[in-house]
Amino acid sequence: MAPQFWLWTAVLLGAFFVVYWRVVQGALESEKNQVMAKQRAIAQSLGPRIVPFRDKLEGWVQELAKPWPGASVSHTVALADLSKSPGVYLRIRMKNATKSENIRKAAARSLRDGFTSCLFVDKASTNLAEGAACKTSGDCQSGQLCNEWNVCKPPSSPYNLRLAYRALRVLSTEWTDELHQAGSDLAVAGYDRDLDKVVKTDIPVAIDLLQRAKFFTVVLDEEPKGGLPKELPDSSETEEERLGRVPHMARVGIWNLATGEQLLRLRTEAAGRFLPVGKTAVSDPASQAAQARQANSCALALEAKHALAPPTPPSPEPAPSGQAAPSPAAP
Repeated sequence: MAPQFWLWTAVLLGAFFVVYWRVVQGALESEKNQVMAKQRAIAQSLGPRIVPFRDKLEGWVQELAKPWPGASVSHTVALADLSKSPGVYLRIRMKNATKSENIRKAAARSLRDGFTSCLFVDKASTNLAEGAACKTSGDCQSGQLCNEWNVCKPPSSPYNLRLAYRALRVLSTEWTDELHQAGSDLAVAGYDRDLDKVVKTDIPVAIDLLQRAKFFTVVLDEEPKGGLPKELPDSSETEEERLGRVPHMARVGIWNLATGEQLLRLRTEAAGRFLPVGKTAVSDPASQAAQARQANSCALALEAKHALAPPTPPSPEPAPSGQAAPSPAAP
């Protein structure tokens, strides 16, 4: 073949691939734009109902992380009502509580723990770690939620704010950036399905639970004086779990969601002691670490209970010698 033939063949093939690439990219961008339009519609309809609520809670968390102004307690709400009413709970390290972006990232590791077990009364007393496995609430039956242990369960109280952040993930700029970087129509279709699942399950459940919640409770764990303990061998402990198994100072804040009143501001040591009962003692280091975490968290909850308990009336002073004691006041 003459050299001109190969030259024109290369030119035509190059032109064909350029045109093909532009057509494919145009179709891919069109699919991305359709998903983005759906996301914007969701943000306009659902965003105003849940985003202001999130921003208010984040403001309270940042306020609790400021230089300590002293303890404060309000007895306008009975401890029994607080412990049995639906609420929202968040527990993170205090160093992550200064910026909204850090709060949202740290909230992904927030779990219900010994603090919630010892302070709140959950009517759904079933084991929250047992049930059908799930990745999203779309994998669960109607009325169930994929909880923090990735198990399908009915929503429990207090509602972990981590689940609300998971629902809001599809409305975040990070999710939008990931969508823009998708390089195939299959990847874009995956984001579209993810958006549909969250809209049908996670967001409606989050809105319903946040609207029914009456109180917001946050625990901020301060760093231990000696730093984090060493990670246990052959374990997958997170830094939050390592911190929780040693005594440390922690801050507790509780707010009334209806009035915005702060019911409790407390800073105390989360330090408890687990006393085994019976002849069988646990020797596994991982189990001992879990017991220490639960004991420390429960001790912190008992300190919060003590602070929230109504003050006891002063006992009457004894009458002076030779005088009759005053008669008790009529009920």
